Amino acid sequence: MHLRQYEIVQDKDKLKVDIQETCMKYKTIKQWAYILHDMDDTRPHYHIYLYFGVGVDSSDVAKWFQLGYEKDGVEYSGEQFINKVHGRRTDVLMYLTHENESQKFKHIYPRDKVVANFDFVTEIEASKILGDFAHYSYAQQLKYVDSLPIDEKPAAFSKLRKLWELRCQCLTLNTDRQLQVVFICGKGGTGKTYYARKMLQSLGYDFCVSSSSNDPFQDYMGQRAIILDDLRDKSFEFEDLLKILDNNTASSVKSRFTNKVFNGDIIVITSSVPLQYWYKDYQYNRFDVRQQLFRRVSCYVTVTEKEIAVYNDGVGDDGHPAGVAQMYKNEVYGLKQEKKPKVDFLSLFDRICDAADGEIPF
Repeated sequence: MHLRQYEIVQDKDKLKVDIQETCMKYKTIKQWAYILHDMDDTRPHYHIYLYFGVGVDSSDVAKWFQLGYEKDGVEYSGEQFINKVHGRRTDVLMYLTHENESQKFKHIYPRDKVVANFDFVTEIEASKILGDFAHYSYAQQLKYVDSLPIDEKPAAFSKLRKLWELRCQCLTLNTDRQLQVVFICGKGGTGKTYYARKMLQSLGYDFCVSSSSNDPFQDYMGQRAIILDDLRDKSFEFEDLLKILDNNTASSVKSRFTNKVFNGDIIVITSSVPLQYWYKDYQYNRFDVRQQLFRRVSCYVTVTEKEIAVYNDGVGDDGHPAGVAQMYKNEVYGLKQEKKPKVDFLSLFDRICDAADGEIPF
């Protein structure tokens, strides 16, 4: 065999070398981990995991660990004690302590019994996030898949995609989601998106910011929150927006490549147009229609150049923020006052270009 990773299984009394010393001796071995299984129903034996990063011949590995032996006058290389790693790397690592689902009836070894030259515990814990949509978004799991060895990525990615598609199907059956909608209104440059980001970061949420008004959910990948940045009322059909913001039932959202289902807790909408001016066509020809949109907003925030007004009572039936506002200073105004020195572009072009004769005609 000529592979990037192997597992060695050898009886304790037959192993002739010091495992850690051997692993450290050969620089080709990039990562290693081993444990002594002495509580099984078999003879005490070692499980040794080796990762090289490049292909290494199993015959060389057998020589390094002195697995060869003689029987009836015949010399054997000992390569039969070296196994190809099947499945994911983390499956082998979890087998060291018998944490695999298939080994749950065997003795579970403490993790501190594993000797390794990498953070074994962290890697095991990270491997458990695949498919755990209750705690990790699709985007976070995608980052984990990208951290895997290159030969493991395709299978892990395929599995994740199937699990995510199943998750989206199941979400459409959810009739009791707890969705918060925050509407942030203000002129351009006052800091609407800045405060939307800061608010979600303070909650510890992973989130995405919509990329374009014609496909706001294009970059959404299961994050707990989304910022529909600079959204216009024409970005969605009115009925579609009501479904997206519905606190009773999750529904799919049309997107360019594939429909998405919002799997989060908060939707933040930023807009330079106050909410009462949205969907004006529905103001007179349909009773109580726009009020359905207004009632879905949990918090209304107005941002001016120097102040922020937060209305925690949502929106009234007329589309105006309800209740009394709590006022805050807009720190973006102070940041704008600290202007960076402007580059002297004339001096710059004097250095890189020859001056032209005459004036530029208009």
